[in-house]
Amino acid sequence: MSFTRLLTLLSCLCLAACGYVPTAKTGADDPLLFNPAAVARADKIAVFIPGALSSVDVFEGSRHWEDAGYARAFYRYPGLDGMAVDHYVDPPTAAARITEFANAYPDKDIALVGYSTGGLIALEAAADMTKGRDVHVAAMSTAVEYGGGVSTVARGARDILRAVVATKSIRKADLWKRYWSGLLFGPDALDDPALAEPLAEKITEGEKIYVKLDPQIAIAHALALPGWELPDDLDLTGVETAFFVGMNDPVFSLRQTTTFATQIGGVPVYGYPGQGHLLFFTRPDVFDDMLQFVEGQDPLTR
Repeated sequence: MSFTRLLTLLSCLCLAACGYVPTAKTGADDPLLFNPAAVARADKIAVFIPGALSSVDVFEGSRHWEDAGYARAFYRYPGLDGMAVDHYVDPPTAAARITEFANAYPDKDIALVGYSTGGLIALEAAADMTKGRDVHVAAMSTAVEYGGGVSTVARGARDILRAVVATKSIRKADLWKRYWSGLLFGPDALDDPALAEPLAEKITEGEKIYVKLDPQIAIAHALALPGWELPDDLDLTGVETAFFVGMNDPVFSLRQTTTFATQIGGVPVYGYPGQGHLLFFTRPDVFDDMLQFVEGQDPLTR
């Protein structure tokens, strides 16, 4: 989730008129990246699903899951991680491919780890998986239906405006550091002197992982999100689910997340005080907590 995504949502119609929008739901290449031999050997599979405008690199901190017996698989989005921009991200199509993959191994336990938009895809995929084995969904900084709707767009616009005022610029290169800071620890952290040093450190680190996206890629990732809702007949019976969220997340607020958690059956929400949307970056130990959860233990006891 980034400054680019908000601009994308606001400019969809303009770019569509210019022919920037892919029309296919699937591309020439399989979006799932995995080692067939490792999957065949393992008793457990973990499928990691990034958010819009995110590389699978956001799951770098999950490498130790392999030591716990998991074979890891990754769902890739168009324009990133070796994928062509020959389709757009259609969440139901993505969920169906992940379900198909998991159901090809009906004897293996499944963990679905979704970041942001990937959280919703994980929920939809889990509902149709072969029963009789453990299926867990761990959603980090999870998105909510309709891409958060007006509330999320309004907060994004507010934070960008604050960045414009603070930097006295409308150039993306000038705004990014300010906006990125808000994603790290929440917009109020920008004026907290106690966070000045960790903010500067994380901004420097973030410049190394920031991915520049052209409009075609941005549109391909975000086009379907504003109108997407989970199916009315979504059945998560037998699927253990938990949300892991920053309590200062400026993209999907804690209130939005807890309301959504109630709507899908009252799943637990593990909140990280003082954290924003980028838990994978500011709190990489979130992968330890999620591993504990999918292993049937309470993350709060770690």
